[in-house]
Amino acid sequence: MTEESSSPSSKTKARQVLTEAQTCTLATASQDGVPEAATIRFVSDQNLDLYITTESMYRKYENMTVNPRVALVVDEAQYNLQLEGVATEVHGEAAEQIKSKYRDKYGPSQYLRNNDSVFFEIIIDWARLLVDGQFPPEFEMVIGSSDADPHGITVDQAKG
Repeated sequence: MTEESSSPSSKTKARQVLTEAQTCTLATASQDGVPEAATIRFVSDQNLDLYITTESMYRKYENMTVNPRVALVVDEAQYNLQLEGVATEVHGEAAEQIKSKYRDKYGPSQYLRNNDSVFFEIIIDWARLLVDGQFPPEFEMVIGSSDADPHGITVDQAKG
């Protein structure tokens, strides 16, 4: 994770969103670019990195193993947090730590006891917090450049 343009207030707000939200939308793409979005549960850390579980038979598992770039949207009552990062499957002690965080946030779950469940760490390298959804939208950069999105579109271009 990089902190090129992170202000303490925007990072604090982003942590609040991740703490309060129960689900997020995860977007993945297959090796040949076929997209998929799914609502999932997640846990996070102080660096805004996310940890998820899924089953090895789901499309998102296959997508993340062949194309680890992912995007996520986390909605909370006051803010909307957009995130992008790299997903890596974890095993052993790292997976056990994720299970513990899941139990702390959500309680016991069949997913945590299922042999087909796998765990991913998502290292966030870009994050933007939507603070006002009116047009034009107002946002604060949390991680990444403040004058462009990761796809090279400047704020002025986005406003039309």
